[in-house]
Amino acid sequence: MRRAAGARFFGSYVNKIDAKGRLATPALFRRALGMPEENVIYCAPSTEEPCIECGGADYIDNLMEMIDQLDPFSPRRVSLERIFATQMTPLSADKEGRINLPDALRKHAKLDGEALFAGHVRSFQIWNPEIFAEALEEAKKISSEARLSLRNPAPAGVGA
Repeated sequence: MRRAAGARFFGSYVNKIDAKGRLATPALFRRALGMPEENVIYCAPSTEEPCIECGGADYIDNLMEMIDQLDPFSPRRVSLERIFATQMTPLSADKEGRINLPDALRKHAKLDGEALFAGHVRSFQIWNPEIFAEALEEAKKISSEARLSLRNPAPAGVGA
């Protein structure tokens, strides 16, 4: 059973990584993922930042739809397919919602002892809390200017 299309990931949560390398997924994120019915979280190292990009099956479906819109032989499409096909890791959660992040993902995100789950609306990211604090400060600076370009959407049925 897929989660509802309107489900979203909001908030940030810091959890400890236990001695066995397990990390508890926040309850709100488990609900958004539709766990335990759909018990897989797809995780890949970010291609842009020292974090892990994560989501459920619909995250993968959306990602693949976007990639499918690229020219089938373009270097961009081939590279994206290669990265996601080889780097995406499906992780099963235990009954407590814990996942075991592989060493390669933990190393990419510089995780040691704690991890921060950051909502990213339609997906979420896992960060080292200290590194995320720096990224959040940068995002605040950019968003302060970006919000000046936001416009209210047209009311339904107006200006088609």
